[in-house]
Parts: sequence; C-alpha cells; structure tokens
Amino acid sequence: MAHYLVCYDIADPKRLRRVHRRMIKHAMFVQLSVYYLQGNRQALAALLSDLQEVINDGYDDVRAYTVPSLTEALQVGCPWLPEGIGLFE
Repeated sequence: MAHYLVCYDIADPKRLRRVHRRMIKHAMFVQLSVYYLQGNRQALAALLSDLQEVINDGYDDVRAYTVPSLTEALQVGCPWLPEGIGLFE
C-alpha cells in the first residue's frame, strides 16, 4: 500500500468546488488544497482520472507525491481538528 499527498491549484472557484467534492470521495482532507490518499496505484489513477473530467489543463495544476506513511504529523498554528482527535491514529 502506498501513501500519497495530492495537492492542487485551481484557477476558477466553480471548478475548485467541483474538484474538492471529487477529492473527498477518494482521499482524506488534510488542509486547503491538500489531501491524503492511502491506496495502490490504481486508486491514485482513479482519483486523477476523476479530476481530469473537471479541471482545465491550461489553467489548473494537480500533483500527487508519494510520501511515507503519515503516522506522525507535526503542525504549527491553529489546528482545524478539535483537541484530542488525530488524523493518523
């Protein structure tokens, strides 16, 4: 099983909402425009194929990075999850 961070820059607010709705069907929301996908290459390919239907190749940018397991995540600043709830426990 692989671990991916999927990030995007979407130029149009309407497309941005569509991309977000599709992303949360496949991956876990981590922070604005950043999602965590745990799965195989087929799961990543399915996600990217789904996004390809709504993005504009000339303006939008979607990237997926292979990362180690996120069993430990460090953070500074205001947390978006309530205290005591961890993403990767």
